[in-house]
Amino acid sequence: SNRSADPRSRPCVGEVAPVSTTLKIPKVAVSMQEGVLAAWLVADGTTVREGAAIYTLEIEKSTMDVESPAAGTLRHIGQAGNTYKVGEVIGEIDDAAS
Repeated sequence: SNRSADPRSRPCVGEVAPVSTTLKIPKVAVSMQEGVLAAWLVADGTTVREGAAIYTLEIEKSTMDVESPAAGTLRHIGQAGNTYKVGEVIGEIDDAAS
């Protein structure tokens, strides 16, 4: 392939779609069908690092803090206090590398 240094051959930055990571209710128990998004631990629009606890998930008689799978800007989709099925989207992380 012709690896030209011509900057015009590169795509315009404005045309690149931002990469985002979808946050879904994880299946943390074999019998688990749904979970409660008990609380968001980080405000909507906040920049988070990978591994930071971002929300509390309530299942059956226990609660757990769920960590961010990626670094970037947290976007809330789910409402705290609501019940969601396993795999349902509750938020997303917009890639920090913009």
